[in-house]
Amino acid sequence: MLMTLDEVVTQIDAAGLTVSHAQLVYFAEQRWVRARQEEGAWYFDEQDAARARLICEMRDDMAINDEAMPLVLRLLDQVYALRGVMGEVQQVIGQLPANERAEIEEKLRAALDG
Repeated sequence: MLMTLDEVVTQIDAAGLTVSHAQLVYFAEQRWVRARQEEGAWYFDEQDAARARLICEMRDDMAINDEAMPLVLRLLDQVYALRGVMGEVQQVIGQLPANERAEIEEKLRAALDG
């Protein structure tokens, strides 16, 4: 479901954060969120709104500035992508016979223990 700029501002304000319309537009113009503009109005999906909330949290709580934000967002995207891959790996491992699963789990524990 798409949300308007006003709806995203209201949602972020309800979460105890502060964001202006101009700041949200700036996030979109910087491509920190993938909102789209149609006929002069901005529209955000759920993922855009969540990412805008996260950006507000990082700016307010962690004092991450505009120069550092693209790097931080790229790193977070990589972490989320890795989590997805790890979930797929866990599913594949879960389908293996018990003895093969045990062997892989043992090797993983040994690798993590260093």
